[in-house]
Amino acid sequence: MKFFLIDNPREVIPIGCRLLKLFGLDRGEKLKPVYWTHCVLYVLFSVIPRGLLEINDTVMLLRLGSELAFVCCLFFQKLALYFRRRHLYRLVDMLQMCMDKPYSDEIDTFIVRSNAKINKSSVTCCKYFLLAFISYCLVPPIASFAVYVRNARNDTGIQEEYIISTEMNMYYLDIRYNLLHYSIFTGTIWVLTVTSCLTLCTKDVVDMSVMKATTLMFQVTAMQIRELRGRISQAQLATVIDSHRDTLLCAQHLQHALNLSLLVQLTFCSAIWCLMLLYVLLMGFDSRILNILILLIIVTIETYAYCKLGTQLTDKGEDVLMALQQLAWYDQSVAIQKQIIFMIRRSQKPIVLTAGKLFYANVLQFSEM
Repeated sequence: MKFFLIDNPREVIPIGCRLLKLFGLDRGEKLKPVYWTHCVLYVLFSVIPRGLLEINDTVMLLRLGSELAFVCCLFFQKLALYFRRRHLYRLVDMLQMCMDKPYSDEIDTFIVRSNAKINKSSVTCCKYFLLAFISYCLVPPIASFAVYVRNARNDTGIQEEYIISTEMNMYYLDIRYNLLHYSIFTGTIWVLTVTSCLTLCTKDVVDMSVMKATTLMFQVTAMQIRELRGRISQAQLATVIDSHRDTLLCAQHLQHALNLSLLVQLTFCSAIWCLMLLYVLLMGFDSRILNILILLIIVTIETYAYCKLGTQLTDKGEDVLMALQQLAWYDQSVAIQKQIIFMIRRSQKPIVLTAGKLFYANVLQFSEM
């Protein structure tokens, strides 16, 4: 597909930028009608209808609460994309500037190869969401068609319910027994699924790609430091200092770009886990918890991916410190020694992503959750 073609191997997150534009969040400051249409449709046909569902018992309340937590998480992530898009584009520009700098042949080859892996993972993520969309949209109608055939052949007058993909009411439509109403409901769900998959895909591709790209720049900085041999000239050290400063700025922009997204992700992951575990305690394991399990798995995998990439970013930041400490600083002039010591002191401050300045986004935090 033309959408996945990448002409420049050094281009930073091209797939993510295309998804943002497709989602209606381009670089311009004008009103975003496509984006706000997504948000309005999502509220009208996904959030509000769940509030109209009649709650008969505690089990239904927990199930509805789990689904509502997921759709609210998705809606807040939609809003977060809008409010943090400037930080994202600023980070992309900063990373692109770092990528386009002149490097040695070894580092240049490493950058191109690593960036190709990042872009390949973005394409794989898009294909995964496309497959998930097709599966989610096709399975319930196929199962409902079998129900329709059985109802047509049934002479007892007892009708089976059509299979719906989520526990909700579509305002005053009889979506469980009326074929026309069920068809309208199915079409609406398809539209909502498109916007939901696009939201999740855009968020995951953009966020995880910029995290990987920022981590890559720390690796490049460490490689530049290790290339310094013997007597270091001021020009050589100035190039490394410039790269180190720009990489730290990328990490700072990354924190601003992901702060809100990480807070929403960690908060709702904990909420869905609590509701899900209580639901299982009351219901046990049966077919009725499959939809909730799918939502739980999606949120858990996403949260773990964020935390794992956050840990990798911290590790590569420490790798820069290790490379600086291994320099033969004692063989250098006093002026060079002072600059190296200053870089070491700055690198001793760990590079850690936080969620709303409250939680660390790393594997240890995930395990504690």
